[in-house]
Amino acid sequence: MAKSLLIVMLMSIVMFYMARPIFSQKINPYLEVMPKDVTISPSSNFDYVEAPDEAPFEEADSPAMEYDMELAHHYSDKQLKFLEACSEKPSSKCGNEVFKNMLNETMPITEECCRDILKMGKDCHIGLVKLIFATYEYKNIASKGIPKSKQTWNECVHRVGSKIGAPVSFEQ
Repeated sequence: MAKSLLIVMLMSIVMFYMARPIFSQKINPYLEVMPKDVTISPSSNFDYVEAPDEAPFEEADSPAMEYDMELAHHYSDKQLKFLEACSEKPSSKCGNEVFKNMLNETMPITEECCRDILKMGKDCHIGLVKLIFATYEYKNIASKGIPKSKQTWNECVHRVGSKIGAPVSFEQ
């Protein structure tokens, strides 16, 4: 009985698949001409988009992007080159560490990164900090970030300054 039931099930599965149309024909999407037996009609919710004959659409800048572009115009070429050179001095690891320290009271700075900051120099450090906190994304926390960066500088002077030549602290 079980064997005959199994045979009936297998036969019904085979019959089911044979009764359905076969969709094994492959369509080359790069072919210019569609096979004759294939019809494609868009559904009612299909949107046609026509390309304009004009120049390509230029994406509008975001307010943040416009703000930061305008910010760059407030610096001379000499100042921008100075800041660019400054940004290349610390390792990326230390740059991230210092930045996180300015945003988070509990993020400590390693001695290695303190050395990087101090070797960079006071003018480079405060110049980059002021530029970062003048950008659209960080301008709202500049009142916290800039003093914290000066505090970080002073801590680094106390921790490793004597080992590298005692840089000057920021005024308290």
